[in-house]
Amino acid sequence: MRSKNSVRFGLRRNAVMQSVVGGIVASVGLELFLHPHDMIAGGMTGISALVSFHTEGHFGVLLLLFNLPLLLVYAFMGKTSALRRVLPGLLAFSGSALLLAPLPAVSGEPVVAALAGGFCLGIGAGLAVKSGGLLDSLGLEKGDRIRPRIFGSSASFGPKRLFVLCHGAVLVLAGAMMGWERTLYSALACIAAYETSALMLWGFRKTAWVMASKPDRLRHEVCRRINMDGEVLSEERYGDENRRFVLKYSVHVLDIPRFKAAIRHSDPKAEILWINRAVREVRR
Repeated sequence: MRSKNSVRFGLRRNAVMQSVVGGIVASVGLELFLHPHDMIAGGMTGISALVSFHTEGHFGVLLLLFNLPLLLVYAFMGKTSALRRVLPGLLAFSGSALLLAPLPAVSGEPVVAALAGGFCLGIGAGLAVKSGGLLDSLGLEKGDRIRPRIFGSSASFGPKRLFVLCHGAVLVLAGAMMGWERTLYSALACIAAYETSALMLWGFRKTAWVMASKPDRLRHEVCRRINMDGEVLSEERYGDENRRFVLKYSVHVLDIPRFKAAIRHSDPKAEILWINRAVREVRR
């Protein structure tokens, strides 16, 4: 039986590898599809591309330089563990972009390039976020573990609006600098990237009800392994001391094996009930 340290090392290694693969896939979308057609993405990635187009600087180097200030803010705010999760994917993103920059474009059709580039970018971003990292310091949405307090949600201006505002501002700036035709293609690529990453993160999910006697330990283990928290629905008593809690999870189909492993590791006696159809909660 493997020790806890070896299991923890294996989880960290898998997360780093997943983040690195995400960075490479995202750079393929940018350097082989979007950038040869003067298209950009949103956030710091788009800002780096705009500066690269007009200064002939290397996109990969600019991407790393422009993301460093916010990453240092995370470090000063005590987010050093999050910083360690972010750096592998970001370094792979920047490094692979430098290697792929001399290669020719894969497609000569702007619409195909926008869709394919957005698709690759969305897959890469989704892989990075699922491993606990990200590829763009402005790509912060509600639910990310690394989102600092300065981006905290509020009733009037939440992180989702900030996300849309940042990407919209980059596209408007691109339209003013490069023309609106390429900007429309860039907007199409951003939509494709967002929908692809959303599908990877939230699509194809199954609802699971877990009956466990150690809910705190179970929630901690599931959150540590696959960055997902559960909702405690109810508490059932069997005698004076025996208590079992019902927790609700929405699990992506790709995370089901890791979800089951986390449940077995934290509470071997826990029971999992998969709900195949939507369950409506009636509140009175």
